[in-house]
Amino acid sequence: MGQLVTNDAGENIGSISDLLLDKSGGIANVVIGVGGFLGIGEKDVALPYTALSITADPDGKRVVKVAASKEQLKAAPDFKATEKTRYMRAKEQASEMGQKAVDTAKELKDKAARKIEDMKAAPKGN
Repeated sequence: MGQLVTNDAGENIGSISDLLLDKSGGIANVVIGVGGFLGIGEKDVALPYTALSITADPDGKRVVKVAASKEQLKAAPDFKATEKTRYMRAKEQASEMGQKAVDTAKELKDKAARKIEDMKAAPKGN
């Protein structure tokens, strides 16, 4: 996810935004965000995983290439998910967990504030 994708001409095509798995759990397609600038105006294009070439540069850094021009991918049909991808589900779950954490923190803060007020209001003993 987020891996930069280039082509044989050295152009930056876009970056991997999602992986689509087959029934056995293997990667069937890769969704690449193409066009735009810093994610704005970008569109998603799905390519077969086999269309990618994954190698390493001399420093050992992963290099992902596709044998297509930026223009060819911009002209390709937009990828529209027909069901939630694994990434979309994980993002939703993370958002829900974050909201639950915020709610729990607020409840604990309110409970602590009430306890402090109760302690202040209690008569002081000798």
